[in-house]
Amino acid sequence: MPPHLSIDIDLDSLTCSDHVVGNIAFVLDFHNYFPGQGWSDFVAIVLKWWVDSCRALLFAPLYETYSFQFMEGPIRITAKRVTATEVELTFVDDGHAKTPMGTVSLEELKDALIKATRQFINAVDRLGWRNEDVETLRHAIKVLHTS
Repeated sequence: MPPHLSIDIDLDSLTCSDHVVGNIAFVLDFHNYFPGQGWSDFVAIVLKWWVDSCRALLFAPLYETYSFQFMEGPIRITAKRVTATEVELTFVDDGHAKTPMGTVSLEELKDALIKATRQFINAVDRLGWRNEDVETLRHAIKVLHTS
């Protein structure tokens, strides 16, 4: 059985100065956090990168790999298209240590990104925060949703 994938954003951890910062991670099977529970990063910027990578994967040929980067630290999650509908996820730490995460459907990855991004944007809107990163993300998620 393939692992369940979600993207966790701790909405209570969000702070805003020039950028919106908060805890964000990929989560497999509800308890395996990558890079780790409590990982803090620039949420709007990172989500925008991930949305772009996911959109590219939707149109990528087999065995094409895209990275889901984190701004803080030399870590990323790679997604390799292994079938027409599935991607293989790998956690890459410090450029060389690799941890296989499992194979998930491309649709599940897309849905997890859309859900997490919408929750984040709604939280930022409720808080009354406005910045260019969030507006760029708002446009990007609309494009992914229609892809």
